[in-house]
Amino acid sequence: MVEVGLLALAGPVQAQLSLPEPSPPATIQQKIGFTDLTITYSRPAVKGRIVFGGLVPFGQLWRTGASDATILKTTDPVVLAGKPVPAGSYSLFTIPTRSEWTIILNKHVGGHGLDGYDEKNDVLRFTVKPDTSTRFYESFTIEVQDLVRNRGMIYLNWANTSVHFPIVSNADERITAEILERINGKKEDKPGLYYQAALYYFDNEKDTKQALAWATKAVALKPAFNYLHLQAKLLARSGDYKGAIAAARQSAAAAQQEKFTDYVTLNNRLIAEWEKKL
Repeated sequence: MVEVGLLALAGPVQAQLSLPEPSPPATIQQKIGFTDLTITYSRPAVKGRIVFGGLVPFGQLWRTGASDATILKTTDPVVLAGKPVPAGSYSLFTIPTRSEWTIILNKHVGGHGLDGYDEKNDVLRFTVKPDTSTRFYESFTIEVQDLVRNRGMIYLNWANTSVHFPIVSNADERITAEILERINGKKEDKPGLYYQAALYYFDNEKDTKQALAWATKAVALKPAFNYLHLQAKLLARSGDYKGAIAAARQSAAAAQQEKFTDYVTLNNRLIAEWEKKL
């Protein structure tokens, strides 16, 4: 009788099916500047429910996903929504309301859901305004988008709600430090280095006077059409349109000689624009 009972109990256990997880895990990996960003989270589905203000109550701490706490990891210091964050791993929590979300990074990373959360371990808190998404997200989705140079945007999307905030890497600090070390420290007198330094400053709108000095040095060492073109744009940015036109004409002539017609067109277009400012 005992054996029969045991067999009867074992039957339902053996008959259990292997089913997909209702909130499957996901990992995002994205390089921003030189920094590797990794976000690990679980993705619950709407399943016809009211999400925010229902499944996720307004004004209460949310794990920002399902299952284990969502983890954000960076290999370098970053700036989130204007606030500095040291390199490392952090749990990501939020407090949604209708008009404002509080974003929280916390040092405790071993918890399931809200287990182990303590406000004293918060690394930072900031608030953002939620947007209405034109796309309906059946599954909770974290995205890293709008990548430009050393920055990007982290999006939290679910149902028709979208929240986003900027992340900035320390690439600018590292690049600027290398430029200054090679030019001022090691005294590397190379036209290509001066050009790259000036171009980086121009593209990132850093210290036009310094960028122009480097571009001028590059042109003095090697009057290449692309060096002259950059010098012209920096002269224009500094308000010297006569100098900019002269440099652009030299650049166009050098580009014409080397059959780089795109640069000829670019220079002529800029010359026409700058002549109107004289």
